[in-house]
Amino acid sequence: MLEQAKTRFKEDDYIDYLIADYSEHRFEDKFDIVVSSLSIHHLTDEAKKKLFDNIYFILNSDGIFINADQVLGHTPFIDSMYKNDWKNKINMSGLTGSEIQAAYERTKLDKMTTLDNQINWLINSGFKDVDCVYKYFNFVVLFARKY
Repeated sequence: MLEQAKTRFKEDDYIDYLIADYSEHRFEDKFDIVVSSLSIHHLTDEAKKKLFDNIYFILNSDGIFINADQVLGHTPFIDSMYKNDWKNKINMSGLTGSEIQAAYERTKLDKMTTLDNQINWLINSGFKDVDCVYKYFNFVVLFARKY
């Protein structure tokens, strides 16, 4: 994916690429935008809170954070509805049996939390404008702006 991004944006001199563990890396620069997709749900709740604090710190004034990720349902029924939707989609995807089994195995690494928790953690980190700007079952896109 990184190589595809480099190819796609090869004419853009304003993009730098960094390979690092974002939960451990000490960023020295400030950024206008931080974007994450389908990653943060692998962190524990405490690590998510710490990451949101770190993202707030590395953003310039008026910087934004966008996170596209999976969330836990806010009730057991809603969560089972999310999981059943995913199971139906993966089983109808045309993947081979071993690929489907691998997808099920990967879900064992998930440490999802609710949408409400994440919105509250972002606000607690200092973000002022925080909202879920897109939601489809358990897939959400969160927007947070720093003042």
